[in-house]
Amino acid sequence: MTTTPLLAAEKFWLGLSWVDWAVLVAYFVVVLAIGLWSLKRVKDMADFFMGGRRFGKIFMMFFAFGAGTSSEQAISVVAGTWRVGLAGIWWQFLWLWATPFYWIVAPVMRRMRALTTADFFEARYNTGTATLYSLYGMIMAIVFIAGGLYSSGKMINALTDGELEVVAANLDIQLPSAHWDQEANSFVFGVRQMEGYEFAILAMTVLFVTYGMAGGLGAAIITDFIQGVLTITFSFLLLPFVFDKIGGFGALHSQGDVKPGMFELVASADVARALGREPITAFYIVMLSVTALAGIVVQPHIMGVCGAGKTEFEGRFGFTVGNFLKRFCTVAWTFTGLACIAWYMGDASPLRTSDDPADQALYESLTMRTDPAFDELPGDEKDRIDAEDKAFADELFGRAAYDILPTIMPGLVGLLMASLLAAVMSTGDAQMVVGSGLFTENIYKRFLWRNGSARHYLWVGRIAGLMIVALALVLQSTFTDVIDALKVIIKTPAAIGISLWFGIVWRRWTTAAVWTSTLAAAAAWAFVAYFPDLLQKNLPMLDFMFYDGRMGDAWQMAFYLFTGVIVGIVTSLVTPRVSKEKLDHFFTLIHTPVKPGEEVPGPCTLPEDPAPKGEKLFNLEDIEIPKPTWVGMLGFIGAWICVGLIIWLTYYLAAHL
Repeated sequence: MTTTPLLAAEKFWLGLSWVDWAVLVAYFVVVLAIGLWSLKRVKDMADFFMGGRRFGKIFMMFFAFGAGTSSEQAISVVAGTWRVGLAGIWWQFLWLWATPFYWIVAPVMRRMRALTTADFFEARYNTGTATLYSLYGMIMAIVFIAGGLYSSGKMINALTDGELEVVAANLDIQLPSAHWDQEANSFVFGVRQMEGYEFAILAMTVLFVTYGMAGGLGAAIITDFIQGVLTITFSFLLLPFVFDKIGGFGALHSQGDVKPGMFELVASADVARALGREPITAFYIVMLSVTALAGIVVQPHIMGVCGAGKTEFEGRFGFTVGNFLKRFCTVAWTFTGLACIAWYMGDASPLRTSDDPADQALYESLTMRTDPAFDELPGDEKDRIDAEDKAFADELFGRAAYDILPTIMPGLVGLLMASLLAAVMSTGDAQMVVGSGLFTENIYKRFLWRNGSARHYLWVGRIAGLMIVALALVLQSTFTDVIDALKVIIKTPAAIGISLWFGIVWRRWTTAAVWTSTLAAAAAWAFVAYFPDLLQKNLPMLDFMFYDGRMGDAWQMAFYLFTGVIVGIVTSLVTPRVSKEKLDHFFTLIHTPVKPGEEVPGPCTLPEDPAPKGEKLFNLEDIEIPKPTWVGMLGFIGAWICVGLIIWLTYYLAAHL
């Protein structure tokens, strides 16, 4: 990687200056102090898992933003942009179309008066489905933490100029390994050396586990306020400086020929094929968005995002506005990636002009990847270039920061690293807390230890959180690249999300349907992901769904969602209904607005003096859609206007920057 005289003079340890380390230490001290302060305020389960339901709109906005915004999202957008140009924005814009529905679903989640999403399944169906969700929810928490840690570790490794790799080589710690062999259709087990980025992962893990285990969701919400500000800083910090490297704002569009399809918001099949990627077509975008909407409501932290506010409006405002804030950050991430393409692949590339032969060889590989002559290369040479291109994309954000920021001002790399840590830890702490809540409330308390003290359950929750993080550390070691990690995050929740959506609008969706639809969808995903050759060989008419020997991601999502929905509907029509008494209680609960300051005796129960129940939109016995309020309709329409403005802004910037 290139360096400058200023950078070399200021190196202190692990490629960072003493000013960078001072910024990092100050950040560490602040978040640990918040965790210890929050520890004194945790007295019971509601305090630990819901923060006491005491937060207002601003804190809820930053909690939604911080809990839903991890560094792997920025890194994946920059990596995706490197691979397919402007269309890489869809690795986060996939949730853009779902955002207006957050305004609608947030009050429903708050009216459940639940501590965890498993409480919803208990109230709507039965204990068995609550247990199913608890297990599935813990898997989701593990996947989300693993994805964030993996991507952030990659970027931190780049921010240290690869010094962590030197540490890893010197220590030579051996770890067990496993990966799926596509040709043999089996897992291959062995050992490998611990990599440099994994040391960064361990450091991040220790910090967020410490304050998250101490203060629970209250600590997570307060730190997310600080970390939300830092994440916004992180999102925009590099943008003006990398544009300066290519000639300033307005110079990007003139350099769009360095890579095919740089400014195509929907990547054509020809462009994707030239880059060796699956086309990001309109159908792909639709399936990404549908899958995201199906799964967002059952992500373990969403009940906290919607339920930790004083009233349902705080949850509604925080969930929607916090996520729109994230969408604007996505635009900044994308144009940072586009500017990096123009800089690193242009004639003035720091790799091309470097004195280091390794940098020059990397430049040749990156440019060869987009050259038509690439297709004529031998297979092993193509694999080598592909691997270098993938690794470069994963560390692109960190590499650009390390090449640019130290030449601007001392401490900026430390500030970016603190912002990066803030982003991943704000997600990690929230996922750890809600995952531990699922285990404590719905498995341990229900089946293993019914009459423990509040202090006993608090410590069980803390220990469960530690175990969840430990499993996430194991999982992250199986990811092959940032986009691979993000695909797993997107697809995991949707299988059981089907039953939440049907459960709140259709009385006929049964307990058996929860099990069959979830298991059928998960099995269908596993089948098309790991054994696509069986489908392709036996049903050749489906060849259009396959890309380079595997079923395309868009078709994978369509296949397993369709399977889950159809199996669930059929099961519901042939199995007994949930009892009328249980259904009446549940729908009364989610149609009854939350009053300011109301107190409930337990999860999913109404207060003694509930507000009047709202009306239904349709006078149909089995359809339960509430009649919208003026606040609901105006907010929903306003959210769609924001969606349009963000799309317009992206087009405008692509044409003028």
